[in-house]
Amino acid sequence: MSDIERVLDKELLLRIRTIMILRVVLLTGFLVLALVFQREGSFPGPIEPLSFVLGSAYFLSVLYALLYLYCEKLHWVASIQASGDLLVVGGLIYASGGIDSPLSFLYLFVIIATSVVLPRAACYMVAAGASIIYGLLVDLQYFNVLEPVSLFRESHVSFESGYGFYIITLNVASYYAVAYLAGILAHRLRLIKEELALKNIDLEELQAFNRNIIQNMGNGLFTTNFQGRVTSINRAGEETAGATQREILGRACYEIFPLPSLRRLIEAPDECIFPEELSGQCQRMDGKLIWIRMTISHLESRDSIDESRGYIVVFEDHTAMKQMQEKISQDEQMAAVGRMSAGLAHEIRNPLASLSGSIQVMQKGLHLNPTYKKLMDIVLRETERLNAIVSDFLNYSQPSKNRKSEVDMTSLVQDVVTLMKNSSDYQPSIRIELESPESALWALADDQQIRQVLWNLCRNGIQAMEGDGILKVALRWISKSDKTNKLGEGAMIEVVDTGCGISEEQMKTIFDPFFTTKEDGVGLGLATVYQIIHQNGGTINVKSEVGKGTKFSIFLPLEGVKPNLVTQSK
Repeated sequence: MSDIERVLDKELLLRIRTIMILRVVLLTGFLVLALVFQREGSFPGPIEPLSFVLGSAYFLSVLYALLYLYCEKLHWVASIQASGDLLVVGGLIYASGGIDSPLSFLYLFVIIATSVVLPRAACYMVAAGASIIYGLLVDLQYFNVLEPVSLFRESHVSFESGYGFYIITLNVASYYAVAYLAGILAHRLRLIKEELALKNIDLEELQAFNRNIIQNMGNGLFTTNFQGRVTSINRAGEETAGATQREILGRACYEIFPLPSLRRLIEAPDECIFPEELSGQCQRMDGKLIWIRMTISHLESRDSIDESRGYIVVFEDHTAMKQMQEKISQDEQMAAVGRMSAGLAHEIRNPLASLSGSIQVMQKGLHLNPTYKKLMDIVLRETERLNAIVSDFLNYSQPSKNRKSEVDMTSLVQDVVTLMKNSSDYQPSIRIELESPESALWALADDQQIRQVLWNLCRNGIQAMEGDGILKVALRWISKSDKTNKLGEGAMIEVVDTGCGISEEQMKTIFDPFFTTKEDGVGLGLATVYQIIHQNGGTINVKSEVGKGTKFSIFLPLEGVKPNLVTQSK
């Protein structure tokens, strides 16, 4: 069944139900009037025939209701009701005086009701049925076969054939005239209804199409009134705003995205040229900081394109783009610093080696008093420290060639933790916890570089705890089946300490070269870690809270590992 047929059937169902209700109301009115007249003693004739007809009509109404509920062919239901109405009205005419009955006009209502629910041809058929029944009643009365009941005045027991012919002709002519006019009007009304139904269907499809486009846009979109209060929003907008539609609708848009420029625009639109573009960092409704970019345009009125009824705002979360720009800037900065460090390291290392060698020769060839000997030891120790710093510069600026291979991450993590427990940085008051799978977990990486990364992170964690706390090292497998996994399939290493933590301001620059919070630090440790992880195709993230600790998460991808090792890792 097509959409238009469904709409028309629904309309027909409503009309049939309306006619059924009106029929019962009309019958009830007749019955109440008859009972009132009888009670007051002013009813002119016996009430039994009328009661019988009305009771039959009520019984037929019950049958119509059952057909309405259980018969799917609505035209059959309407046709049966029209046929029943012809018989009921004929009974009422008989019970109210036959040729003298004032109720012959009720056939006009039957014809009109038929025109509302059935095609034009059915109107003529009902008019013909009414004419036949009425003519038959008059003829039977004329030939004294039936003696109608008189209710309102003395009936004509006998009448001239000319009078009977006149009455029949008058009523039949009125029936067909009404059938003709009602059929035309109903046909035109039906055509208008069909056209309107088609337009409604087209409108609903267009609305659904537009709604589908808006709801599935990649960008967020909301509309507002002139006060800036949100009247509608799409799904992407809800995600970007960090709230549900129920929480957003009715609120001012500058409360959802608290940008000062957005509030100024809403409060003083005459000072802006639309469409207006805005961008900035703001705190969304769930508390998360994001970079937002939006374009505001007038929402045109349906009556005139020159009139506006609010604003339409298209917006996008640019946080990832900003982070990418910062990363590119950071990489460029690190590359520039690396080149500078390489040149500087070479210039320092050569005279430093000469200085160290000369001091060592002097120590061996001269007999020095203890004070001078102590000073020379200090010089040698500081030259060694400077040499270590220069080596760090060179390692950062000229990293060793990456030699990727299948690495058993389980063994690697266990080895590093064992070495850390036996290192000079380790203190008994610090508890080191290791969580790793019993079986081998493989990843594609440079073994020595990953050991260096893990060592640096563990060492930093121990130093951050200042002699007391818990260092936790965890290794686990991340599979594609994990719905929260957006990194891919591979190994995840987490290093968590309960140290002093890192502030939000420091978090922005912890991977920058030469950034350090230690008095004797150079600031190349985490920069080197960042560089190595990216060389190995992985990612590193950090979460920290001042006074509670820090968590570093390293992901190394599975891509390139032999299939049999992949199965073993899983």
